[in-house]
Amino acid sequence: MASGANAHAALILSDPAVGSKIAVWPTSISLEFNEELISIGDEKSNFVSVNNAAGDQISRDDEVVTGSRIRVSVDPNTVEGPVLVFYRIVSNDGHAVEGEYTFMYGEQAETAEGVQTGEKSKLPTYLYPSLFITSILFFGLYAYKRKKSN
Repeated sequence: MASGANAHAALILSDPAVGSKIAVWPTSISLEFNEELISIGDEKSNFVSVNNAAGDQISRDDEVVTGSRIRVSVDPNTVEGPVLVFYRIVSNDGHAVEGEYTFMYGEQAETAEGVQTGEKSKLPTYLYPSLFITSILFFGLYAYKRKKSN
């Protein structure tokens, strides 16, 4: 006898939206799923973790579950770039679902395609001393060989 496949909860809406670019940092992140979320006993079965572009966790430990929505407060963020939102939720079917998505924060944030707005193409600062030393060595070797041939 064949049994039907159990569908698990899926993310249907987020604020900020999946893949979006925002210029103003929010005070909270909210996710909505296609099924009601449940808590299991005293353990924290539903949570959201938010990390900025520097990898710092900026979400608080104050998730609020209301029906099929979960919301978490976030600390102020000054680091522009991609923001990672990771979630683990348990829906009515009792199965835990994990997932993640990103959105971009800031005016000069890197886009999803990896292209940055603004000017870029300067040499890294650590190359300048190397180039200087290399040119001195090259000039010294040239002068030494020229003097030796005379």
